[in-house]
Amino acid sequence: MTASHEASKGQRGHLRAALFGFCPRCGARSLWDAPAGFAPVCPACGLAFADYEPRGRGLYFVLLPLTALLITGALKLDDLARPPLWLLLGLSVVVVPGVIMGTLRLIKAALLIARLRAAGVLP
Repeated sequence: MTASHEASKGQRGHLRAALFGFCPRCGARSLWDAPAGFAPVCPACGLAFADYEPRGRGLYFVLLPLTALLITGALKLDDLARPPLWLLLGLSVVVVPGVIMGTLRLIKAALLIARLRAAGVLP
C-alpha cells in the first residue's frame, strides 16, 4: 500500500460527509450547522469550513434543472395517477424540500472536499 492510500484510509467520502455531517479531516460529526449550511469551524480539529464553503450563483446550475425535474415529476404523477390535490400538495411539501436539501448537501460537501484537496488541506 502506498503512503497516500494509508493517509486517506480512514477519511470519509463526500457522500458520508453530506449525509451524516462528518468532518473531512477528523471524522467528527460537525460539518453541518443548518440543513444546507456548514458550521463555521470543526470543534474537534479546528478546520475552518466557512473559508472553503461554496456560495453564490454556481449552485443555481444544480438547483434549476433539479427544480424542473421535480415539476415534471409532479405533472407526470398528476397525469398518470390523478391523486387528489391535497395529496399532491402534501407530497410536494415533503418531497421537494427533502430533495433540494439532500442535493445541496451532497453538492456542497463534494465542492468543499474538492476545495480542501486543491488547497492542500486534505490528501
